[in-house]
Formats: sequence, C-alpha cells, structure tokens
Amino acid sequence: MKNQWLLSPARQLTEEEKSLVWQKPVTHIESDAERRICAEVYRNWTRGEMKITNILLEGDAGSGKTQLAKALSADFGLPYTKVTCFADMDKSDVLGSILPVLPEGENNTEGVTYKFYPSEIVQAYENGWLLEIQEPTVIRDAAVLMALNSALELDGSINLPTRIVHRHPDFIAVITTNRGYNGCRPLNEALRDRVQHSEKMDLPSVEVMAKRAAAKTGCTDEGLLLTFARVIVLLDQTAKANAIKGVAGMRSYFFWVDAVLQGSETVDALYHKVIYKITTDPDEIVILEQALSKHGVLSELEEISDRRIKTNGEVMEIHAEGTIETEFSNTVPNDIPAVALRKSADSESQSNHDAGNAVDTQSSDNGEDGDPIYHELQQTANEELEQQRREFRKHLNQQAREMVKGSSHEKVNLIVHRPEATLAHHREYHQIASALMPVIRELVRKTVPLLEHEVSTEFAKSRVYGTKFHAEKLASPDFHYYSQKCPPDEEPSLAVALRIDESASMSAFGRLDAAKQAAVAVYEFCESCKIPMLIYGDTADRSSLERMSLYSYIDYENPALNDKYCLMAIQGHSNNRDGMALRILAEKLMKAPQKIKLLISISDGQPKAMPDYTGEPAITDMKGVIREYSRKGVLFLAAAIGQDKDTICDIYGEERFLDITDLRQLPARLIQVIAKYL
Repeated sequence: MKNQWLLSPARQLTEEEKSLVWQKPVTHIESDAERRICAEVYRNWTRGEMKITNILLEGDAGSGKTQLAKALSADFGLPYTKVTCFADMDKSDVLGSILPVLPEGENNTEGVTYKFYPSEIVQAYENGWLLEIQEPTVIRDAAVLMALNSALELDGSINLPTRIVHRHPDFIAVITTNRGYNGCRPLNEALRDRVQHSEKMDLPSVEVMAKRAAAKTGCTDEGLLLTFARVIVLLDQTAKANAIKGVAGMRSYFFWVDAVLQGSETVDALYHKVIYKITTDPDEIVILEQALSKHGVLSELEEISDRRIKTNGEVMEIHAEGTIETEFSNTVPNDIPAVALRKSADSESQSNHDAGNAVDTQSSDNGEDGDPIYHELQQTANEELEQQRREFRKHLNQQAREMVKGSSHEKVNLIVHRPEATLAHHREYHQIASALMPVIRELVRKTVPLLEHEVSTEFAKSRVYGTKFHAEKLASPDFHYYSQKCPPDEEPSLAVALRIDESASMSAFGRLDAAKQAAVAVYEFCESCKIPMLIYGDTADRSSLERMSLYSYIDYENPALNDKYCLMAIQGHSNNRDGMALRILAEKLMKAPQKIKLLISISDGQPKAMPDYTGEPAITDMKGVIREYSRKGVLFLAAAIGQDKDTICDIYGEERFLDITDLRQLPARLIQVIAKYL
C-alpha cells in the first residue's frame, strides 16, 4: 500500500515532520480494518462536509488500535503524534501552558518572562498531523471533553491565550479507547457523534494472528502458532464471559510464542505471559484453567512441549536435490539430537513417497491465491469426548451402587466423581514426576525382562507337537496327541488398585503430598509395565446428599478417558468410610481377568463417618471386607502414614501392613511391592 493513499501528495514536509511519519516495519501485516479506513478516508477526502477526519477505534487492549493508528500515519504520509489522557486532565493539558522563562547568563538583569507552550494536540491540530487520542473516556472533567468536542469540528478552532488556532485541512484525529475497563466511562455522546468512521477492534482470526506472530517472532511452526492463537482466543472469551477484567491480546500472544521459542516450557510461559496478565486471583485462574481443560487444549500444549523437547526447539533448513538413497540409514548413530526439518523455499524437488500413507497428519490446503487455508479442529470432536465422559461417569455411579447392594452401606448416598485437570495440575505433576522418574525407570528396566519370560502354568492341548504326551487322544486318531505350555501373555497377569484416603486429616504433616507422589509413581510404573490399574480416592460426609464420595482418577475400564494430571486434584475433604471404599474397589478388581489382584490402601487413621460409622462397628466392617475378598483372591496391603498405625495394622494384619515412617520412602516402597508380585 506504499504511496497508494497519500492524501496531499504536493505537500512538502519539514525534516522534523518527515521524522514523525511512521515507517512500517517488515513485520507489519495489513489488516482489513486498515484497508477499509484508508479507502474510506481517501474516497471522501475532497468531498467537503463528507470528509472523514475523525476516526474511532474501540476495542480491548492488545487488539491493535495503536498499531493501526501508526499504520494510518504511514499510509496517509502524515506525521504521527499522540496524547494519552488521564483522569485529572485539565484544559491546560489540551491547550498548553504559560510557563516562566528563566533569563540566560549570570549578569542578565532582565526579569523573568513568560511564554506560551502549545500542547501536542495544538501542534498536530495546527500543522496537519495525525493525532492519536488515547483513552479520552478516563477524563473526569467534562469541560476538557467539551474543548475536544469543539476542536474536532470540521471547521473548528481552538482559542489559545495568545491567538486562535484553526484546524489544518490535513489534520486527522484517531481516538482509541478500551471497552468497560476500570476507570473508563462510556464515551461522551457529543464526542462520539463527531466521529465519521468507527471500527470495533477485536482479536483477528487465528490464521491472521498466526501470520502476524510468525512475522514478529520468526516462528515457523504453524501448529504451535495456531494452537497458541486458539488458546488466546479461548482465554479472552472466557474472561469476558465471567466478568474477569483482564485481557488476553496480541501482545500476550507474541511474547508467549517468543518465550517458547527461546526455550521456556510451554505451560509455564502461558502463565507468566498470558494468564497472570489477565488475573492473579486464584478463583478466576481456576475458571480459566477449567475452560482450557474442557476444550481439550491442555493435551495440545503438552504435545507441543514434548515435540519441542525432542527436537531441542531447532529447525533445520534442507535443500532437496532429487531423491535421497537410504541404503546407509542403518549406520546412523542414534545418539544425535533430533531436529525438526522443513523444506527450504528455494528447494523445488518433491518427495517421491506417497503422502497418502500419512493418515495421522492434518493437511492444509491452499486457496486460489496460494495462501494456506488452515482447518481448525472440529468442535464436534470435543462434544463427542464430553459425551463419552458423561456416559462413563454415569456407568461408574451405577456400577458402584450395584456393588454395595446387600451390604451395610446399601442406603448410603454415593456419588462417583471424575475430576478434571487444570494447567496448575499439569505443572505440579511434571514437578513430582521429574523427581521420581529415575527410580521408576530403574525398576521398570529390571521388571520388563521378567515379564517377557513369564512362565505359564497352563497347557494348550490337542497339538501335533509339544512336551507332554496325552495317551487318551489315541481313541480318536486325529494326530493331535500332544500338549504344550501356553506362551506368556503380552501383558502381566496383575491388576492393581490404589485407594487413597482423602479425609481432612490427610492434609496435615505432608501426608497428602506423599499420597500424590505415590499415585504418580504407581501410575508411571504400571503404565510402563502395561499393568491395568485403578486409582481412586474417597471421603465421606461432604453433604447430606453425598455421604460417600468416590474420586475416579484412573480406571482401566476406559483408558482413553484417563488423564494422569487429574491425580494432582487429590486433596483432603471430610471424614472417611473405609469399608465402603475397599468393598467397591475389591469388587471392581474381581471383574478383572488378571490372576493376581492387588489392592493398596493409603490411609492415616481409623475409619470414621456419620452418623455411627466409627469405633468397633467400623473396624469390624473393614475386617469383614478384607476377609471376604481375601478368600476370593484379592491381596490387600495397607500403607499406614498416620498416627494410628497400630489400629491399621490390627485391621489389615501384620502380613498386609506397610509402615511408612519416612513419607519420602512411600513412592519407591509401593512400586517395589508391586514389582514383587509380577
């Protein structure tokens, strides 16, 4: 658009004025609003009373109002200046001030003189510059706004103490204001009426945001740019919908992308560059985190973070000249850090491989002008996932109520929850896992070979070959006379259930932190060894309608709906009805096809729940559950981390009791116990 919209081509600017004309950087990308304003102003410039000289840009912070005002300076070839309004602004700030001038030289006998210094507004008004008036809505004095009103008339003038200044024909006023922020008032009706063109400034589309960020930061990862843009838009919409005063805008977007490019962790940078700029209120942060979790954004951010870790954040540019032979590909060492490859712009050769085989990738088509058209993730996928979650939660509630029928807990109000993870949970999980992974990996390294050579005790009969001869088959001469041991299963014959007491007392003395660490260790170990697992928490008496609350964090019935990060939602609540929780988990284990069924309970005290589940009746109930399901093959283990270890040892028995004096030992001890049963 260079020189296309010059309003006064014959005008000669001074050297000072030339230096004030904004120069578009190479990273500037023209917007639809910029083209629209330029076309409107240029079309009406010589139409007398239809001339457009006052423009209003109204929108959220970071939506590009000031950038657009500067771009108009470059488009129109007018010097750019600005004035930022403030609450106590008075007429002297609009017009200028009479200030004393001190005499020069020590021997000067002349007295103090006074001189009028015009404001930036007057200079722009008189000399025909483009003036940006930022936030006039914060001005408290109505007289100041009236002065602006008269100045913005097409043939207006400003009365100064020394003279009258008439509006220059090239003067353009661009008013930029935010919507509904603290300290802002509705724009004065008289001032708004003098505006000939208005733009509602919102965040641009994610494609435009990605293009601008690529130009600003040099990022070439389109997936990262588009995902980050969707996060910004989602946070902005959530903040507005929940009356959160902060804003997620383009500035936050640019600095978030740049921080990740410089090596910052994706989620950490999101907090410091975006979320904490919107709000630091804990309750409001939870609202934002829940919105990200509900829309499935967290998994996308994790994938980006993992991908950047694996590629060291590097992008290598290659020149493809024809096909590449791969006969020596097996000789490439595997300890070289991986890098992400992209095709150079001047590389014209194309791959001979069939791209149709890459069914897991998402393509981007090109439009008629060659610009890529990005396909955003379909909302229906999130809706289907949410529907699956609701159905599974409903199934778990029905299942749990069925499992306590016929027991003393049959009439206890029961609800099974499926907690959702937030961004804070992601960060906490990674902090815990990073400290535990060395121990977990070592145990996995020792355990996996044992699983691969697991000896089976069952025989497959009616074979024409084998190690054991079956003479009874001679009566039917079909040549299938032998049997042999069945090969080991691909997955171990062990299923694990971890029950965590979430009573209020678990919040004391670091017990809850130890329980979280144990849950992470058990999950990572069982996941690496392909061991089916249940991880549940429980509490009692949260309300009269919820006498028993179960929290299903991990359930092997539907692994696709598991989210390991929700383990960080474990917290202390109220009382504990241990016998009911043990019965439900033991019953679930009974349905597992694995031969060894291990139920581990982490608790800090005796069972106690309203109205009368305490003392000897509660202990008798727990002992009865343990005895009943032990006969059915469930192995119980109690990890006692509280002050009532003797009571817990008495309930479970010494052979099923694990005394954890040092809470730091709990994660390692638990996975060692699990490994022993493989």
